[in-house]
Amino acid sequence: METLLATQPSSYRELLKNSLILYRASFSKIIILSFFLSIVVFVPRLLSDVIGQEIFNVPPLNPHRLWILIVNLIGLIFFIGIIWRTHCTMRGYHEPLIEDLTVGIKKVMYVFFATLLLSAFMFAASLIIFGLIIILNQHHLLFPHHWLGLIVTVLIFFGQLFLLVYISNLFMFFMPIIATENKGVFGSIESSVLLVWNHWWRVITLQMTPWILYLFLLILIKYVFGINIHLYYMEQTPHTITSTVLHLIIFALFIPWVAATLLVQLRDLELRKAASKK
Repeated sequence: METLLATQPSSYRELLKNSLILYRASFSKIIILSFFLSIVVFVPRLLSDVIGQEIFNVPPLNPHRLWILIVNLIGLIFFIGIIWRTHCTMRGYHEPLIEDLTVGIKKVMYVFFATLLLSAFMFAASLIIFGLIIILNQHHLLFPHHWLGLIVTVLIFFGQLFLLVYISNLFMFFMPIIATENKGVFGSIESSVLLVWNHWWRVITLQMTPWILYLFLLILIKYVFGINIHLYYMEQTPHTITSTVLHLIIFALFIPWVAATLLVQLRDLELRKAASKK
């Protein structure tokens, strides 16, 4: 099978095109995994629809959150399998379906611990920024009633937003690196940071594209076609099982594109890093 590996760095349009080509080439091989992942992801939502009660509104340390954690770990296994299968398609490898699940099971704890580590890092960064805001506020440098103070306030809040977005982008590729390379938690995080360091805007614009179109489609279905589909983090109203199943199908169709986009840009960043060393 001919590989779909790029041989030179590409523009945004070329990367987007290549991600769609990879999505189409790998679709038939990963759609089963994608539907299993989607079912796992939507199990809590389906249960909420069946019992007619929101089950997400429990305290963070509540024991009932343990099963949600287990559901997330199972979902990670399938997503890692999707990344691995897409990686094999991109490189022209032929692997059985069981190999995808095997890779997912082997790598899931690496991804889980890396996620915990990065979450702790992001939380620490947020606390430092919050402490800085408190100090500035105590010295009356925030929210004053004159134009200079307002400018400082705006710059502070936009600065913290930019910093958190930039940091999160540095870690964007640790999961595909763990899934496709023989690197552990720290090695994958280091590789991701080094690859993204000077290309954060290129990364965020490309990686957000599938999710923006996904959200746009959900909004279109909800407000144009009048189907009460659930928009996460925007509402907590009851939904029918039918609308949840429709959302499940849409998610299953979109998530392989997310994996393809990650791998296509990971390859592009590796080429850019190699070219900078010449």
